[in-house]
Amino acid sequence: MNSTIPLYSRTLHMYRLCLMVVMLAVLTAPTTTQKPALDDFSVSVPDAPITAWSGSSVSLPCELSPLFNAEPLEVRWYRSENSYSPALLYKDHKIQETPVDPRYRGRVSLTGGMERGNVSLTLERVTVEDRGEYVCRVSSEQWFDKASVFLTVKVLGGIPVLSVAEARGGGGQVNVTCLSEGWSPQPKLSWKNKEGTEIRNEQEVLNTSDPLGLVSVSSWLLNAPSYSDWLACTVSLSEEAKREGRILPHTAVPGVSKEAFIVTLVLLILSLVIICALCSVILWKRRGSRWSSSRKSRNRSETKNLIEGAENTIPRPTDQRAAGKEVNLEETKKRIERSHYILNMIYYNFDNVVT
Repeated sequence: MNSTIPLYSRTLHMYRLCLMVVMLAVLTAPTTTQKPALDDFSVSVPDAPITAWSGSSVSLPCELSPLFNAEPLEVRWYRSENSYSPALLYKDHKIQETPVDPRYRGRVSLTGGMERGNVSLTLERVTVEDRGEYVCRVSSEQWFDKASVFLTVKVLGGIPVLSVAEARGGGGQVNVTCLSEGWSPQPKLSWKNKEGTEIRNEQEVLNTSDPLGLVSVSSWLLNAPSYSDWLACTVSLSEEAKREGRILPHTAVPGVSKEAFIVTLVLLILSLVIICALCSVILWKRRGSRWSSSRKSRNRSETKNLIEGAENTIPRPTDQRAAGKEVNLEETKKRIERSHYILNMIYYNFDNVVT
């Protein structure tokens, strides 16, 4: 019996050694060295939509099954409505520059690891126009398969703008309006008081979309005017992605409508314009009168100087005697009288023109 124990121990030891060698070989064997199944494979994508924020980067998953090196294959990512102009085309072991959709040029790449069978698409600088269905199509010379994944894009809209107006029918209430634009997808709107308690609004929330698909949301609430109790309008996509605006609902003046305020403001502006115009006319007339008086005085002075100059140019008898010439006094007298007559006529005409 003692001679059989060592034999049993040696057998058990050899068994353990063989088991360890087998386990070591299994653990160290490569998992991605399967033989390429170019004639029989499938592609798999997530069932749930992929969500990304506008301006960020996103990865659209797509893998081969079974996993094998996809570098010899053709990979085409395209929108479901435009297969002939793909977002990305991988062919002949490289990404092709044509034909591709120009909207995606410089923004797409394959970053999953094609040697491991991962052909996921990475899209950078996501915009609202990028949302929609994308098709992952992988093909070989013998086989192809494709699957679709849906991308949704979130956009955080603007801060809510609140305004207050007098409620129709009076009753001591005001109408508080809340408006926020540029959301994607459709957000939720809620009203709260200063204690943070949500106010149940019986009015509907209005949602409208622009050509880009961005949503504008608006709502209104009847409330009693207050100088201390503010109201808050919150628009949100989630608890982390939300915008809030606040207002004290006392802006509306009791008994004064918005239309009456606008009319009063317009009349006040028109009155100021008329007063300014009248002042301008009065100043213009005063300046014109001063200019006319100054010109009249200047013309009279010029006429007087002209008369004096004309008289000085008439030859005197003493000058003629001194020169040794005979002077005809009658002729000289007639010339003087004629000169005085002409000068008087000139002065009379200038005076009439000025006045």
